[in-house]
Amino acid sequence: MATLRGIHHVAISIPPERHVASVRFYRDVLGFEELPVPESLTSVPIITWFRIGGNELHLIEEPNDPGDVRRHICFEVDELEPFRERLERNGEQTLEADHIPGRPRFFCYDPAGNRLEFLVDEAAETNGRKADVP
Repeated sequence: MATLRGIHHVAISIPPERHVASVRFYRDVLGFEELPVPESLTSVPIITWFRIGGNELHLIEEPNDPGDVRRHICFEVDELEPFRERLERNGEQTLEADHIPGRPRFFCYDPAGNRLEFLVDEAAETNGRKADVP
């Protein structure tokens, strides 16, 4: 049975004019640890990634308004295909994602239009937050 481990990361939109202030806020004010962004994502307008305990926060440069934006919730799972199959069995469309080494993943949208990512973090250790998915 596939296991949902928890939220892996949250990605939020940062307008270009708030780039410097936002990095300063998360890094210097809140003390989040800055992470390297994979080179495979150079075409994505990523500002930076941060570690927050066992999770991550990703800042994406784009207008903070409705539409086709990159902000999303990422659910870490132990097996990707059972979740993709379950969504598709229920009539949901799944979308391929840009490749990140060691992090196979895909996207879909919930009924309200929220972007959801499902990801296997091949390097992560199990953190004890699990919920079985039938």
